[in-house]
Amino acid sequence: MQDADTNIRLTFKDGGWVLLLLLVVILAIIAWAVAPAVLRLGNQGVGDGSSIASYAFDMSNAQLASETTIPVMQHRDMSPVLHNPEIYDVAALAESNSGPRNKFIVSKDLVVGVTINGESRAYPLHVLNVHEIVNDTLGDTPITVYWNWPSGHIAVFERTIEGSEVQFGISGISGNGSMLLYVDSGEVGGEQLWSAMQSESVTGAPLSLTAISHEVTSWARWIERHPETTALAPDEQYKKRYRKGDPRTYFLNDTIYFPVSPMPADDVHPKTAVVVLPTTNGFTAFPIGSLFSTANEDGFATRSLQGDTVTFEVSNSPHYAVARDEDGNVLPSTRALWFTWFANHPETVLITE
Repeated sequence: MQDADTNIRLTFKDGGWVLLLLLVVILAIIAWAVAPAVLRLGNQGVGDGSSIASYAFDMSNAQLASETTIPVMQHRDMSPVLHNPEIYDVAALAESNSGPRNKFIVSKDLVVGVTINGESRAYPLHVLNVHEIVNDTLGDTPITVYWNWPSGHIAVFERTIEGSEVQFGISGISGNGSMLLYVDSGEVGGEQLWSAMQSESVTGAPLSLTAISHEVTSWARWIERHPETTALAPDEQYKKRYRKGDPRTYFLNDTIYFPVSPMPADDVHPKTAVVVLPTTNGFTAFPIGSLFSTANEDGFATRSLQGDTVTFEVSNSPHYAVARDEDGNVLPSTRALWFTWFANHPETVLITE
């Protein structure tokens, strides 16, 4: 009988190969898990997080003050922009919400709703929190849906420039409080910068964006009015981040991340969410909270704008206001935080009553 103190050595022949194989499998799993992160680090986009020149954009004919134009991301497209995304049809939407837990979209979720040529689509804000830009096609129209939560700004516009279909990317540079965009052609260097807040280029040749009417509303109200709507589907790679990326705490504090000028001098809190309507003389902004405080029991508030009656469908939870004319048609409007909208459009009239 072998002495208890005798060392037992496992040889390759006697079964050591099993441990070696197990070690190889473990290392392979670890390599598979970390590979995406390593590749992202190795393929970091253009930009160094500190010098605007490192982002390699065309900065000629700059329309924004240099003190309000700053790098805010470590490189271009640090947020994962969606190009030609997967879309849920009615059946897929129903399936995604069929389980008792982890529903993709619930009644109080805010969505950006767009209808073009009879086709309707919802872009959930909790998905846009992660991607910020979606380059999509709806009703045979190439569009970009943009959400920049530090400015509270939501925009939808055609992604056709001078007759050519383009893809927009995230520059990594903030311009007067909102994230600037660029046309991603696949060739790096010398691209113009664009401001969705101003609907135009802010460097290089002067060009404009074509805005598309949309509404920011709850999922419950959107699907009630558009039962055949499609919706932006989750990207499985980022699905776990969507609910965790909620910036609501930012809207509840006084911190302003990026410089803007001028700042509003009124008594309205700078981070007040406003809905802005174009007028013949510029813009008129209405704080969503003020609209809600005067809404009737059905959630509607009316205002007079240039002699016309505008009816706002308004809610406080979730926080939104949709403007409609006297015939019930949705009016073109823009949602943003007051301080960033004012900085870019200081002529805007603010109605708080």
